[in-house]
Amino acid sequence: MNPTYVLIVNSDVNSQGAYSAYVFAKELLKQQYKISQVFFYQDGISNTNALVCPASDEINLVALWQSLNIDFDVELICCVAASLRRGVVDAALQQEQQLASFNLAQGFRLGGLGEFVAASATSDKLIQF
Repeated sequence: MNPTYVLIVNSDVNSQGAYSAYVFAKELLKQQYKISQVFFYQDGISNTNALVCPASDEINLVALWQSLNIDFDVELICCVAASLRRGVVDAALQQEQQLASFNLAQGFRLGGLGEFVAASATSDKLIQF
């Protein structure tokens, strides 16, 4: 039986670390490994911002992460506390905080460290980027 992975992405959307995390995840899935969760934390929150607009000759990493959610049903979770500190909010937080709009990209959802810990405890491998 193939091991189950949890990935934690701490790297900024414009970094090699974040891109390497995506490439690693995509390769695992192509080889039919299971990823129970990708958890975005610290500067990794930038990977979840719908307002990221790379130049036309650059990779749109937010869209690539979204494709993993759509094509492979990979759960993409953002740490809610880290998201708030970096100005990334969903519709519920927009209303709660009385903000003008929300910017959490589709396919991602806010969650807590507890969810990450629970997923890590039941997975075989934890990889950090």
